[in-house]
Amino acid sequence: WETSDQEAKNLPFNSLWYNLDAANLSDVTKSGTDFQKRTLSSVLARVQCTYDDRYLLTVSGRYDGSSRLSKGNKWSFFPSAALGWRMMEEKFLRNVNWLSNLKLRLSYGVTGNDAVSIYGTQSGVEQLFYDFGGEVVSAYYKNGLANKNLTWEKTHEVNLGIDLGFLESRINGSIDLYKRIAKDLIMKRNIPITSGWTSIWDNICKVRNRGLEFTLNTVNIQHQYFKW
Repeated sequence: WETSDQEAKNLPFNSLWYNLDAANLSDVTKSGTDFQKRTLSSVLARVQCTYDDRYLLTVSGRYDGSSRLSKGNKWSFFPSAALGWRMMEEKFLRNVNWLSNLKLRLSYGVTGNDAVSIYGTQSGVEQLFYDFGGEVVSAYYKNGLANKNLTWEKTHEVNLGIDLGFLESRINGSIDLYKRIAKDLIMKRNIPITSGWTSIWDNICKVRNRGLEFTLNTVNIQHQYFKW
């Protein structure tokens, strides 16, 4: 992001934005520029295997790097794996006419999050004006603390599921049991104000979610001119 802005008032005529210098210097109320840049780089590899159209395996891994995080902690590896068993392809179920789909699934994976402000891991400077002997003097001060240890927030999830289909797929559904643990959550940690600051970006906590999900889809009416 590159931005530039300027504001002025009491222009002698309607010159819009292209002649702001027509105003007196004291009437230029704002002038500033800004530059921000972020970069994310990723490498992904995936292997998929199928045996006899019954047993499925998917293994993947990604290597991500984020400019937002601190030096030495910008890169991290995120693996995942999934197993599937199409039980409908087994001999003992092929003649079960009322059952159109039966599949078991088991998966595990890790994902990452770099949700920190673009320069949040650095200690920047800001301009400050103050009175010195009756004159306005410009100075600069540190606007925050740098955290050289801030790294990726990671979410680990395991999922056990089953897909079901009945009556030539007129009734379909799935049941999923999952457990999700997010570690090293990126948040602002409050620090004593006597340090000169009030907070700092840090990896500070862990959150666990677990639950059971149900999905059901039915085809009640399937006709050439009407479908429900």
